[in-house]
Amino acid sequence: MQMADPHEGMVSFQKALQAGILDTGPVRNFDNLFSHIDEPSLGTIRLTYVRLTQDYQSVIAFVSCVINGQVDGIPCVSVRYAVPKHLRNQGPAKQLLRDVIKEKVYQAGQMGNSNLFIKHAVDVANIESQRFAEAILNIPRESITNAASGSSAFRYTAKFDTSTGLKL
Repeated sequence: MQMADPHEGMVSFQKALQAGILDTGPVRNFDNLFSHIDEPSLGTIRLTYVRLTQDYQSVIAFVSCVINGQVDGIPCVSVRYAVPKHLRNQGPAKQLLRDVIKEKVYQAGQMGNSNLFIKHAVDVANIESQRFAEAILNIPRESITNAASGSSAFRYTAKFDTSTGLKL
């Protein structure tokens, strides 16, 4: 079994957006950044961030976030990202993920946390996503077995200071 593909989540989000069944709202302090919150399974809260076209009908870049427990007592947010195929390698996902990390770190600080971990897992066969994660998170990867799929993956885990927003 393969790891869940965030591109499929983005396509599903796009269809729901065009059908008018999603509630999205602007994220303050960021241009053209919108969020949507849902509960895909009991007890799992997901916050999805997107950049949209000017008519607000098409996704330019997509990041999905869920709280993923703690690392050494510090909250951890797991992120997944996707971009429509025709927009890949043009930068929208990198900027979106940078903005989402800033927002998540800010939110963690507002909740009284001094640090936050951002985590991302990538299938070992997905070289493009590995390069992307390395460019944005700029940390060494760790070899893991993905719990949901049983497949080999790399995990990138970065720690951020919520008072400065800087990666530690």
